[in-house]
Amino acid sequence: MSPNFPGLGPLDGGKVAVVVGGGPSGASCAIRMQQLAKQLHRDIRIVLFEPKQFEGERHFNQCVGVLSPPIMEILEDGLKISFPWHLVQREIYNYVLHSDRETILLEGEGQPSFAVHRVKFDAYLLKQAERQGIRVVQGRVTDLEFAPHGIMVYSDNENLRADVVVGAFGLDGGGCELFQRATSYQPPQALASIVTRIYPPVDFMKRFDSSIHAFLPGLRRIEFGAITPKKDHLTINIAGAQVTAEDMDAFLRLPAVRSVLPANFLPASLELQYFKGRFPIRPAKHLYGDRYVTLGDASGLLRPFKGKGINSGCLTGIRAAETILKLGISRKAFRSYYRLCDDVTQDMWYGRLIRQLAVSSANIGWLDVVIELARGHPHVRTGLFHCVSGHKSFKAIRQDISLRQTLPSLLFTGGRWLLKLTTQTHH
Repeated sequence: MSPNFPGLGPLDGGKVAVVVGGGPSGASCAIRMQQLAKQLHRDIRIVLFEPKQFEGERHFNQCVGVLSPPIMEILEDGLKISFPWHLVQREIYNYVLHSDRETILLEGEGQPSFAVHRVKFDAYLLKQAERQGIRVVQGRVTDLEFAPHGIMVYSDNENLRADVVVGAFGLDGGGCELFQRATSYQPPQALASIVTRIYPPVDFMKRFDSSIHAFLPGLRRIEFGAITPKKDHLTINIAGAQVTAEDMDAFLRLPAVRSVLPANFLPASLELQYFKGRFPIRPAKHLYGDRYVTLGDASGLLRPFKGKGINSGCLTGIRAAETILKLGISRKAFRSYYRLCDDVTQDMWYGRLIRQLAVSSANIGWLDVVIELARGHPHVRTGLFHCVSGHKSFKAIRQDISLRQTLPSLLFTGGRWLLKLTTQTHH
């Protein structure tokens, strides 16, 4: 027990931790807490609430479902669980970047990414938590009452007293509202996302390359889009501040997008199902306090523009668990958790800058110039790969690309591109 924060020291025997949400961040936090408690010989009780039923695929998760490096190390070294090879639908080695006029293949190095069915991955992690002795309750937490000596947790099927509550509810409206009522928490700023799936013929999917196609179109409402191959279908997503189904319709009509899809693809005739979600682009306000902490999407601690949400969810879960068991459950203790996430927080300024540059470049056609430049400059091409894939931090990408070396070539290429465009317009 901390002398400065009575009752708010490291979680010890007889105490209760409640995790609200059973996605990657919540399951990772519960698993790591259980492992540490056993190592430290502390008999703590961990209860995880998850209203959705992942088994049987009874709901759709708006996350595209790509596991990127170093997910294998996170699972096997950080959580001591096996990587779920049986869930991998396709290995992703490369990315293809499309502007409205230009296309470039960005070849990767090292470990591939893995396309999975996201709901099955969530079910796998939750099952791992249950196997380690964590009690999973299928229900929604409906209210929290914070008192000096603990928290009363109400749900739609049972109530209990807890010593600490972990918010791993993503950007679920109910979870956000719950924590806003009970604490100082304010949800992170977020972009909207529309996701759909198409099922091309088997031969088409067999020929489809092991690449994710990324699009930065000149449509001002769409910041980016992507087509991700799975085993028997393509997942298509777009994102923007206020994207709607009409924006997805417009995206699917773009020539650059149609060039990747089957030649006879007619969206109107397929009655495609659209799913809408959100993902954060800034950290939440007051994302922790005495007896509570938020993780993953709920915390907003994701890399901007290229979130790698599953990785961030697992990592924030692990870091929060270690803080709770080793340092405590006070606001001061959770400041250390926030500092442990400086790999994300210190990259945010660079990520916002890259995001603004990418959106502006696409809107004015300057992205065509960058793609043309990348064809003749390997370091620019490598930088684009890491920007799209998220394999490197934006800070590291900025350090790898010397503006002193690149700017003259960029200006020369831009001038040549403008001359070509002007000539084409006159003819």
